[in-house]
Amino acid sequence: MRPLRIFKLVSIADSLSILNALLGLSAITYIFLYSFDYRAFQLLIYASIIDGIDGTLARKTEKSPIGKELDSLADSISFGLLPALALISYEKTLFPFSSLLLAFSILRLARFNIESFKDFYGLPTVPNALFLCGLILMEFNAYLIAAVSILTSLLMISDIVYPRVGKFSLIAAVILLLVAFFEKLLPVLVLSIAAYILYPPVRLIYGRCKSSV
Repeated sequence: MRPLRIFKLVSIADSLSILNALLGLSAITYIFLYSFDYRAFQLLIYASIIDGIDGTLARKTEKSPIGKELDSLADSISFGLLPALALISYEKTLFPFSSLLLAFSILRLARFNIESFKDFYGLPTVPNALFLCGLILMEFNAYLIAAVSILTSLLMISDIVYPRVGKFSLIAAVILLLVAFFEKLLPVLVLSIAAYILYPPVRLIYGRCKSSV
């Protein structure tokens, strides 16, 4: 048996997935040492950008045999465990909601691994993590955040179709970088993600109501 054979399976995109996980771990370590603040959120933003680059690169280059699994494993750290710990750091009584968030994030990512659709079924974990962590940094009421986390957790495992960012990925990366360096832009990011989260279910409900008339 040849040692370290696994490294022959790792592509550049896979290396970015590992970097994504390491950024998530760095943010989690920061939360344990201090608390969840804007520095931890910056690491979450960098992980989100790396995840976007990773996905784009994976789609445009040769497919890695472990790429999809590795990407979801990394995402479970950065966009599942990290926001769950951010909730607990903000208010310890939010532990049940953070548990639900982590469990449904993992379910969402596991389902993603067996899908091959143009768009997403269920809310992706990245915007969900950014949105909830943004609400925490804006110091929204803890129980309001808990209610929102229940809603977004359910949306993650729903069959509602969410569009991929696609050709707007570069714009999204620029916006994220601007927010990383200018904290005053955080409300803009949170409102933008809120629109992304709400539009598909509202459109679905409106369509059903219209068809039933």
